Amino acid sequence: MHYQQKLLSKQSQLVDQNFSNGIMLNALSALENLAIYSGYKGKTIFGYYSGYAHRNNEKELVNAVILQLEIFRASHSNYSLVYSDYDFPKNLTREEIIKYVKDWKKAVPKDLQVFYKEILNYLQGNSNYSGISDILDKKRKEFGPTTEEDLSRIARSAPYINTNMHKQYEQVKNSYDKTGSYDIRAHLNENPEDNIDMRDLNNYDQKLEEQNKHFKILEKKIESFFTNVVYTSSIKENDFNELKENVEIFQNCVIEMNLGEAEIMKKIKLYRTYKENIQKVLIGIVNSNIIDFLVDICDRMIIYYSKRNPNSIA
Repeated sequence: MHYQQKLLSKQSQLVDQNFSNGIMLNALSALENLAIYSGYKGKTIFGYYSGYAHRNNEKELVNAVILQLEIFRASHSNYSLVYSDYDFPKNLTREEIIKYVKDWKKAVPKDLQVFYKEILNYLQGNSNYSGISDILDKKRKEFGPTTEEDLSRIARSAPYINTNMHKQYEQVKNSYDKTGSYDIRAHLNENPEDNIDMRDLNNYDQKLEEQNKHFKILEKKIESFFTNVVYTSSIKENDFNELKENVEIFQNCVIEMNLGEAEIMKKIKLYRTYKENIQKVLIGIVNSNIIDFLVDICDRMIIYYSKRNPNSIA
């Protein structure tokens, strides 16, 4: 192989190893967190890589373990297939990792030990198949389908993950271009707060969660107004002012929301129903200008939701 080709090949391997090692460390952190929840009293080694899961919620911790194991299995298998063997960080050997995993395994209930056995299989080179596919299927049924909130969280995370991957790629590439080498090292015995990228992602996610809560409250207020009008025909002058204000705020908020197609279509159908009922129940009870105003608001709400889904028809 030409010398330049060898350099590029080694650089590509280091990039791949860096990504895969990061995935492995996320999986180890998830397993460590589950062990700590179960009563493990040893020192926290992989806190730097802790993710979203709440430390006092077993379901979230197990979900995190399942997700990270599946991702690591695929990553380990692909890397080993391309490069013959799996390479570990400079400051963390396979044997050290195996010792940590075995210590955690002792601390968890028997029904959870299977996850620790599984990653031990991967670490020993057996990552070409999943040994716990039946358990994963069972847990998925137990936990239920992925929620819109989970999907929204993933969507929000994607830009940060992509940016972080690019940053890591540039870091490896630049170091290798300058020195002809790059040492991949794990962040051990550090806190989650030390991980600036994860901290920024969590702060960003919390901010959007607050925006989402505010949006849901706003949705409920507007829907409650129309439900009240349709079923009681009761309208107060102050209600109009509040409705106009809420709809204006809604128009700005809905642009930022990550809404699913099914949810959007449900809301469009709801406001079409409001519109039809208003035209039926308020005739002869209130001024026609009020009816026209409320119908216009329904049309506006339908348009606002429709803009979040180009396939819907206003």
